[in-house]
Amino acid sequence: MEFFYAIGFLFFTFSLGYAVFHLIRKKFFSPDKRFSKKIFYPFLIGGFLLCAATSPYTDQKTYAGENETKEQTAQIKELTSEKTSLSNEIKSLKERIQETNETLASVKTENETLKKENENLLKEKDKLAKDKKSAEKKLAGVQKNSAKTKQAQADKQTEAASAGQNKSSGSSKKTAEHSQECNIKGSVNKIYHTPGSTYYDRTKNVVQWFCSEQEAQDAGYRPPKR
Repeated sequence: MEFFYAIGFLFFTFSLGYAVFHLIRKKFFSPDKRFSKKIFYPFLIGGFLLCAATSPYTDQKTYAGENETKEQTAQIKELTSEKTSLSNEIKSLKERIQETNETLASVKTENETLKKENENLLKEKDKLAKDKKSAEKKLAGVQKNSAKTKQAQADKQTEAASAGQNKSSGSSKKTAEHSQECNIKGSVNKIYHTPGSTYYDRTKNVVQWFCSEQEAQDAGYRPPKR
């Protein structure tokens, strides 16, 4: 339709131009020259009819083009708004990613630190276990030596008591054979126990018997504390 509208417009313009040209020529150049109605009216009427017939279509297309332009403008604005929104989201996501990476790096550093501390604690634990075993061995040796020392002291006390018994009088030897009169017990710990005392019946390792407490004290024995 635009093509026919353009042709009509050309015809109409040509007719008007022909009329103007004829008026100028007749006034200034050839006054006797006749105006050709066969040329003027067909072009004028034909151009007018073509323009009138195709004008609605042209206006409709122009209106459609304007609407399309408006729609495109609206789409451009919408796309621009979406672009701005997406740019902001991308920027926010980049910031979050950066924060996440920083947090991850911090966690990795802390994890490595904890691993090193755990390794040091395990080494210290192993060292303490070795020191404990060594200390237990030393303690066992000390206890063994202490037991030997105590046994040696007990043997010496027994020997000393036996020697004291050999040097005692004949009457003391006779009373040492469980006589009813000499019934005071002398233990290896240099403690004497009288009949009826707390540890009298419990004392089995009797080294020497005494007839009196004075005799036991003279032999180097002492009474029990209770």
